[in-house]
Amino acid sequence: MPDDDLIVKVSKVSDKGMVQIPFDIRERLDLTPGTKMIVMTTENAVVLRKAELLFAREPPAGLLRKIRAMFSKVPIRDIEE
Repeated sequence: MPDDDLIVKVSKVSDKGMVQIPFDIRERLDLTPGTKMIVMTTENAVVLRKAELLFAREPPAGLLRKIRAMFSKVPIRDIEE
């Protein structure tokens, strides 16, 4: 997905530790009920990735570099609540 197609939204953590993934993101990534996700952390971020895609395209180190670069380009004013 090109950086121009980046969707950034704000979601809250519930008292049970759950976070809702906004509909437009679930739709774009075809996240349906039962989709298995890998949960990873970087310094100050949580990264979700479809389990079947984790190593299919690149190793985790390359993925994390891309994620850090992508988020460094997102001005805080562009985040929708």
